[in-house]
Amino acid sequence: MFFFAILLGVLLAYLIQMKVYKKHTKDHLSYHLHLSAEEVFQDEDLYFYDEIANDKLLPLPFLKVNDELPQGLSFHFIDPIVGEDSVKESFEQQVQSVYVLQSYQKIRRRWRITCKKRGVYHVGEALLVTNDVFGLNSQSFSASVLPGYTEETVVVLPKPIDLQSAFTAADGLTGDVFSNHSLLTDPLICAGIREYRPGDGMRQINWKSTASHGKYMVNIEEHFRHTLFHIVINMQSRTIEKNPEVPSAPHEIERCISVAATLFDRVSELDIPTRMILNTPQKSLKIHDPLMVSAIDEEDPVGRKIVISRSFEGRAETLDALRMLAGIPMEISVPEEKLLDHILANPTLYTQAADYRGSASLILISAYFSERMIHFHRAMEQLGVQVIYYITSSNRNAVKIPEDIEIYFSVGSILTD
Repeated sequence: MFFFAILLGVLLAYLIQMKVYKKHTKDHLSYHLHLSAEEVFQDEDLYFYDEIANDKLLPLPFLKVNDELPQGLSFHFIDPIVGEDSVKESFEQQVQSVYVLQSYQKIRRRWRITCKKRGVYHVGEALLVTNDVFGLNSQSFSASVLPGYTEETVVVLPKPIDLQSAFTAADGLTGDVFSNHSLLTDPLICAGIREYRPGDGMRQINWKSTASHGKYMVNIEEHFRHTLFHIVINMQSRTIEKNPEVPSAPHEIERCISVAATLFDRVSELDIPTRMILNTPQKSLKIHDPLMVSAIDEEDPVGRKIVISRSFEGRAETLDALRMLAGIPMEISVPEEKLLDHILANPTLYTQAADYRGSASLILISAYFSERMIHFHRAMEQLGVQVIYYITSSNRNAVKIPEDIEIYFSVGSILTD
């Protein structure tokens, strides 16, 4: 009889605690998080801080937290190697942690996050699993249902690359060639001096003039005439995609975006107004400022599917351009042929800003080069618009490239041809 009384007592205690934990586990349980930065460049790190607080008398004997990051971000772990003066680095998209959360206890955590890919990410996805004293009745729920939860957003900006080492002209010329359309300035060719402005590089300072004027003076380096640039990013990675709405080789498009980021970084030093043209859906763009994109003509079936940005000029606005590049989705709105045809049919719309008076140039960045692009170059040349090509892969569908086309191929693609 005594044995049955003990068994009945244990069963009663089990049922009571099961009911209590089932009803009150989430009571006064909160989850707070924040990031050390809202904006970083690709391949940089940031820190993820979170706090789980159990503000009640009922302890939680078992709490498992499954943290998951979106694709493109990774938890960065550094562990020392025993017996060696070195460390082991590892990157994980998911981590699991188990805790015992006592009454009125808080757990504060810090994670190191590596941002491997440009994009706009929403961070904070976590699954919490709790259990009772006997470990027989688990509950799982998202951290988003707890008080204090707020989803954090981080913008990973594309990282500029070294165009001089990554690309080479199609004819393979080497040496110094003075070009009216080059995006690079030559520090050895000085066109004059002017007063220092924020954003000017230290290498531009003319120390003799600085000493004589009593204030910082910089060299005006020779470059092309004042012009308006339009950077066109072709979202197609192949001439024919398996899915006409999604690039089949997204890594090639990522390289195109990196080239665009580099070009914006270059022209920002020269205060040259630059716009962006994309054959991607505007509704899928992840941008914080809707004024980055020009108004769409809903009456035009092709034009409304093409994104045209506002003009970005100077270092102060370069970050906005990089933010827009970070928010580009891997989607195709219209094929390359329709994009080029629409530019030819509306040259003023695509090559001139409403408030700009001067010449214009198009820089077309693509994962491949085609015969259609040769015809496009000739037609735009007749309209007085210079077209420059940056090709990020070895995919060439043109039999022969005319000598008058200014085109740069990726060094890697040249080596693999």
